[in-house]
Formats: sequence, structure tokens, C-alpha cells
Amino acid sequence: MTTGSHPLVPYDQGFHWKAHAAYFESRGIEAWTEGDIPHRATNNYTFARQHGLLLIELVQSLMAEGRCGPVERIQVLELAGGLGDFAARLLLALKDDLGEAGRALFNRLSYVFTDVSRTSLEQAIRRPALAGLVASGHVIPAFLDARAPTSARTLEGEALALTPRIVVANYACCVLPTKVFRKRAEAWLELHTRETAAPAESPSIEEPEAQEGAETDPWWQLVGEHAWLPVRLEETLRGPLHPRLLTQVLAHSPEAEVAYPYVFVELLDTLLERMPAGGAFLFSDFEDSSYEGRIGSGSRIPILYGDSLNHPVCFPLFEPLARMRGDDLLVSPGWHGTTRTALWRRGAPLPSSVREVFARGFCQGHVGQDRLDFEVAALKLSEAGDYKRALRFYDRCLALDPHALTLYEQAGATALALGDLDLALRYFSEGAARDSLREHDFGLRMSEVYCRQGELRRASELLETSLQTDEEPMTYLALGQVYLELGEYARAFRAYTRALELDPHLEEARQALAALQVAWCEAELGLRATAERWWEDKVRALTEATKKEPS
Repeated sequence: MTTGSHPLVPYDQGFHWKAHAAYFESRGIEAWTEGDIPHRATNNYTFARQHGLLLIELVQSLMAEGRCGPVERIQVLELAGGLGDFAARLLLALKDDLGEAGRALFNRLSYVFTDVSRTSLEQAIRRPALAGLVASGHVIPAFLDARAPTSARTLEGEALALTPRIVVANYACCVLPTKVFRKRAEAWLELHTRETAAPAESPSIEEPEAQEGAETDPWWQLVGEHAWLPVRLEETLRGPLHPRLLTQVLAHSPEAEVAYPYVFVELLDTLLERMPAGGAFLFSDFEDSSYEGRIGSGSRIPILYGDSLNHPVCFPLFEPLARMRGDDLLVSPGWHGTTRTALWRRGAPLPSSVREVFARGFCQGHVGQDRLDFEVAALKLSEAGDYKRALRFYDRCLALDPHALTLYEQAGATALALGDLDLALRYFSEGAARDSLREHDFGLRMSEVYCRQGELRRASELLETSLQTDEEPMTYLALGQVYLELGEYARAFRAYTRALELDPHLEEARQALAALQVAWCEAELGLRATAERWWEDKVRALTEATKKEPS
């Protein structure tokens, strides 16, 4: 249908979803590294380690049930891998932190790391955390579109056979195409929006519920012109599964609104069917605070990160689906919009040992969520200038997640703000000791501490060592500053020049070169003092001449 000359289409076909689809391909991993999209809830080491414990128990139960042999390769498929931090930390935990059982599973894994975006995939596997695992064959990068989950391809375009025993999907459901429905008694209404971006002026809409709430309607604020149009579920959704599921989930709700992740439901159903009996699908996402038997009539609008639409997930959809399929399912409790985790097992009950590991890791106190809450508290206290209390929360974070290198950077910076140089050096040194892949420039931060302590020579040695591993323009800039302070002007010049070669737009390096020129001339020729005297004489002469001129 149209309004004026502008067609309205189902929400999942509208212009917002087109921008969403293009966003990840154009942005790549900068969507995460530049802070557009929050990701620490499912990318921190504690969360990955909990998954490692669960994977060990799942594989041991498969062997105990005779479903796989003791040396058989285990394929784990990660969907929407994004930045790659979860994969790297999960495998690190298995290899180094979960004993013999973890190391044995690490050596048996074929970890298929997938994403729909070629840009994201290529950038993620070049990062040090994943590059070594790809080179060793433990991680297999591949493209996979969730809308066609049976077809995966390598970077070279070759078909990759998918035979996963375990599938992992973190924050995938929330970003996959979603339809939005309202139930009104026995009628179903579907959200429709513009197919293309709206012009400056918007014609009015005459369809049912089109202007409900007008600009105060959250949907209006997100998508602008829209309409809730009557639909038949059998016609707007593919196959009998979706109408049956929605009807069952909302059977006792005369009025309700639900963001229905139909692509994820189809993905789940398709991959479970490809698994052997006993296979597991483990997914985590942020909830919409609804629960079975109680799905409200209020709006379930997505959160917009960059151009990415992120829908809170209606977890009550999944238990009825598991019953319909004859599968077993565990779901962690929700804590007011936090991350929830679901463990799905195809065609077989979950053993008690698996249930116990899941309960400890995801239900009885969510350690990963505690770590995030402590970090948020530390950041807020630091912003407020309460550095001592902030550091106490950072220490609690690090006790839960000792592999989170960004925490050492943040804690060290907080200690610097407090003026405790020794404590700052301790945080930076501990971070450097754990940064075996050299993902962070702790040498740069430690050199800052040494400079403040007056140990300039030690700072220069540290920076020179850091540059042997990775040439970064900011590190050269810092090295130039140290040599300038030491009076070693030729070395400072070489450092600043190299910084500009690496980054021609680094304005700080240009300014530093100008300052170096003045300092060097003054040191060797005394020209600055001469210039200052000339200027003072000139100003004095001009002042005297002005006084003598007739008014």
C-alpha cells in the first residue's frame, strides 16, 4: 500500500533495515572498536570461560551417551562472530585455564568463526587474538548469512561443510530481521514503514492505528510515518511454524505487541535439524523483560547503535518452540533487561551434569554481569573524581576477569589521575605481562609514568622496545617528547619525522617539530634569546614613536 507517492512496506523491508544491512559491511569491526555497539556483556573472559566449562560438559555427555568417539573432531559453529573476542577468549580458556579436559577439547575443536560481513570477517581474523588461531587451524573463518544458514563459504569462496555438534550465537537474534505484530483480540496487525527515507514533509496516513499517539508514539520517533495494518500470519510469514508458534505464545494475551525474530527462529530450526541428536545450540541476548504467559501490549522498539537496529529479545518464544520440536531447553533468569542465555538440545534431554554447570555459570549469580556492573560503577566514580573508590571497583572487575586488558588500562589511568604513580605502573605492568599478543600499547602508558617520575632514560628504552614490535605514530610522538626533554634533538627529530611518515595528518607531530626547531636553535645558537631581545627592542621603539606622534 502507499501513502501519497510513498509506499509502506512491512517493517523488516523498510529503509531502516536497508541501512542496518549496509552498516556492518561499511563499518567493519570499527562498529565495536570505536564504541558504536556495546559488546562487553558477551565478549569478556569470564563469560567465555563459562561457555568453555559448558562445552566440556556437553562433549563429555556426548561421549558418555555413545554419540561421539573420544578422538572425534568436534565442530563448533559461531554465528555473527563480529569482533572475534569471544572466540579468542573461549579458546584461550580451554587451552590454558580449564585443566586437562579443556586442553583435550581445545585440541579436538574445529571452530568455525562466521560473519555475514566480509569486511568484519577479514578485519577480525587479522587481529592478533585470532590470527594465530587461524594460522594453527583451530579457527576456520567463513561467511554465513543467517537467512541461508546451510551454505557457508571460506574467504576463498569454497563451500564449507557444516556439521556442528554445538552452535554458539551471541547477540545475533537481536540484529536479525524482525517483524513486529500487535494482537487485538483475534486480529493481527503488522507494523509497516516507509520503503525509502522520508522527505521533509510527511503526508498524513488514514490506515487503522496509523496515527495512534502521533509523535509521542515511540515507533513514530524511530521510523516516522508508519501504520499498523491487518494481516494474516499465514500470508506474511513463511511456512506453518511461525503462525502456530505466535498463536500458542499469545494464546492467553488478548492484547499484546511482540517483536518477532522470524529469521532467528528459522535459523534455529534449520541448524537444529542438521545436527545429530544431542547437538546443542547456545545463544545469549538481551531480554525485553517479558516472560511466558505475560507479554505486554507496550512497545518493543529496538535500540539504535550507529545504524544498527537491536531488538530486545522475547525469550518466552523459545520454550513453546522447544516443546513443539521435542527438544530440551534451559534459559537463565533475566535481571531487568540484562543478558539471558539459552541452552537448547536437539531431540534428547539435557543430562543433570550439564544442567548443574549451566545453573552455576548462568543462573546462580551471573558473574559476567557482575563484572560489567563493577566496571560501569568504576567508570562513573572515576568521571566524578572519586578515584579511590573507582579503583576498588576495578580491582573487583579484575578479580573476576583477569584477562580483560582494557581494565588494566582504565585502572592505570585512574591511578594516574589520583597521582599514585607506583600503583599506575603496577596496573600497566600487569596488563603488559598478560598481553602476549601485544594488542595494547602498555609500553606507551608505562613510559608516561616513568616520565612523571623523572626516569626519562628508562622511558626512552621502553618506547624503543615497544617500537621494535609495532610501529605506532603515537609511540614515536611520545619518544620524540622524551628525547626533547633529554636534549637529544637529532633523535627527537627522527622520532617526530617517523610519526608523520606513518600518519601525515598527525597535527601533534607537526606542532612538536615546530617546538623542536625553537628548542634546538636556542640550545645551539641562542637564537631564541636574540629574537626575544630584538622583539622587545622593536616594541619599545614603536611605543616611543607612538608617544611622539601628534594626537
